[in-house]
Amino acid sequence: MLPQFNVLIPGLVSYEGDKWAKHRKIINPAFHQEKLKLMLPVFYQCCNEMIEKWEKLITTKESCELDVCSYLQNLSRDCISRAAFGSNHEQGKRIFQLLKELSILIMQAAQTVYIPGWRFLPTKANQRIKEIDREIQASLKSMISKRENAMKAREATNDDLLGLLIESNLRETKERLSIQDVIDECKLFYFAGQETTQYCLFGP
Repeated sequence: MLPQFNVLIPGLVSYEGDKWAKHRKIINPAFHQEKLKLMLPVFYQCCNEMIEKWEKLITTKESCELDVCSYLQNLSRDCISRAAFGSNHEQGKRIFQLLKELSILIMQAAQTVYIPGWRFLPTKANQRIKEIDREIQASLKSMISKRENAMKAREATNDDLLGLLIESNLRETKERLSIQDVIDECKLFYFAGQETTQYCLFGP
């Protein structure tokens, strides 16, 4: 795997051995069936909002040809942003845009001849990859810090994946995840959701 892929796809899927076991132990409670059921109202709301937009288009025209592809992509992003991080699609939209651009740049690098050390050279693509990663890191760090502080002060609930992840992490007395570890897992959630939607719509 190219070193750049660690920037794009960090977190649990890139770990092995004890580190994988540690992360899985902390993350696993967030994906228990009963916890996931709590997110169904969020998915229902997202779907309703999308259908309402379609209904408005239909009522304003005698006939309407609808390209559902973009709507379904936005639906997936909206669901992930709200259910996983408690933010709406507008707040998470920038992260999705950056991840999409980052994936394009890294896939382009993967299609070229690999030269050791090339990623450290100040090329336009390498500089852009670093800029994107810094912006994503800053956005997620801010989101995580605010939620963690709110949960410690009992001003926020743990009814989304980020809340469940932080709660599980705070319960650990010996091996907690660092804030960087939590950021990496959040990036993985976003990227996985984005790529899953693309695969379902367009195939491999």
